[in-house]
Amino acid sequence: PSKSTKDMELKSLKKKYKSKGFAAGCSREVIERGAEQLGWELQKLLTMTLQAMADCEDEIEAELDAEA
Repeated sequence: PSKSTKDMELKSLKKKYKSKGFAAGCSREVIERGAEQLGWELQKLLTMTLQAMADCEDEIEAELDAEA
């Protein structure tokens, strides 16, 4: 599978989110509390985050390439 956030579907992210090995350094409790503080369901937070990551992926890759 592609490593691009542009190719990731919400369904896949939700499945991976349940795995302790996925984003192991991130606290699920903090993520869920953040969604709650925003008044959003977890699914909305994941959707918005995935979209934001996809929207800026090209810019981040260009910056990383320029540094190399």
